[in-house]
Amino acid sequence: MKHERKRACKGVADLILIVVVTALLFACSRDPRMDALLQMEEPSELATSPERIQELKETIAEYEEIVTQKVEAAHKQASYLKLLAQEYVRYELYGPALESLEEALLLEPRNQVLHELAGVCAGYLAKAQARPEVRAAYFAMAEQFYKTSLEIDPNYQDGLYALGNLYHFELARHLEAVRVLETLLDRSPMHIQALFVLARAHAALGNIDDAVSAYDRIIENAADRDVAEQARRNRQLLMGETE
Repeated sequence: MKHERKRACKGVADLILIVVVTALLFACSRDPRMDALLQMEEPSELATSPERIQELKETIAEYEEIVTQKVEAAHKQASYLKLLAQEYVRYELYGPALESLEEALLLEPRNQVLHELAGVCAGYLAKAQARPEVRAAYFAMAEQFYKTSLEIDPNYQDGLYALGNLYHFELARHLEAVRVLETLLDRSPMHIQALFVLARAHAALGNIDDAVSAYDRIIENAADRDVAEQARRNRQLLMGETE
């Protein structure tokens, strides 16, 4: 009887030793990803050993490689779709270009460049619409794309310039155009094209002095003489001057 008790006690001690050793192994090899894999296993499968730990590590490495490949493939696909859209735009195929950009945005929804390019395409599609409600819908889409690009990056100059152009030339919302363009010029004071649009927007609002001031900035700072001369002529027309 005593002999059996000793054997039982020895069995319990061996079991405790196995549990302690297993716990130490986990403590030495702790990895959050390992925990995640173990949590997915059935309770009956949770008895671990050094061999099982090594097996799990190899599984993690295998799936990490697969995930990395998929992420890289998705990024390459988005870049391809952007290039495809730009090629469509080159041939003035704005419908297919917009479709490609929207597909790319499913992969990279936080890419401000894709949003801005999609806005450009939507703007061109708006101009081609005969029905006013469809035209307005496409312009609203363009505005939203531009705004989203600026939500992602408030300093994105192409997005600011595109939105300012949309407000002035297409929507006749000249005051909003002035605000957007002035924001752009705060970030890039020598943005010559923005100054031209700003001058036009001020003129449309009747702010002649502000428009003249914008043309003066172009005349003083434009590196291209032809550009400076165009600004000078615009200034003269605005002031009612002749040669």
